[in-house]
Amino acid sequence: MEGTMNTRFRHNPFSSILKEELEKTLVPRFNVDELVQKIENSDSLAVEFLGKQGRGKTTHLLYMHNQMNHFPLYMLNAKSNITNLMHEESKVIFIDSIHHLGALNRIRLFKVKKTLVFTTHWTRKLECMVLKKKLHTIKFKGINLKLLKEIIDRRVTLASKNGSPDKSGFVSDSELEILIKEFGDDYRGILNHLYERYQ
Repeated sequence: MEGTMNTRFRHNPFSSILKEELEKTLVPRFNVDELVQKIENSDSLAVEFLGKQGRGKTTHLLYMHNQMNHFPLYMLNAKSNITNLMHEESKVIFIDSIHHLGALNRIRLFKVKKTLVFTTHWTRKLECMVLKKKLHTIKFKGINLKLLKEIIDRRVTLASKNGSPDKSGFVSDSELEILIKEFGDDYRGILNHLYERYQ
């Protein structure tokens, strides 16, 4: 398989992709145009991409930010604090992993920013109810063979040297069904497994 990989592909189809390549590989779980309009036209809105790790939340957030990159994006981690976010002039902010901020800091942020688009492991419904802020939730849960196959086909096409490979037999439906049984809806786990397999 390694020889085949070297002749057919520019890189491992299951490796990390560049932000500008998301358009070619992502299968959106929502109507992108409708969400852009909702974000641009709402007076007070929180949009949460909700789900466990590895379900595609960050990938979709980056994809959405590509459509609205005139607004700032913050990638938070356990060491992040609220200072930069509070000093941000934009009233619309994209945030990856808002759960790294404490509850009081999230409430402060929700109060001063018109619209927040963020990923989270747990819903922020209660905070939004307290602040009377409209909440739009997109859940990242579940998986099906058709969606997984389309994602993989798009990645294989992107990595192909000619941009239009013969994908037949690359990863069979039966193999994908086995991966779904093993990993459930952990897309990241499935892609990491395939990366190692075809490395």
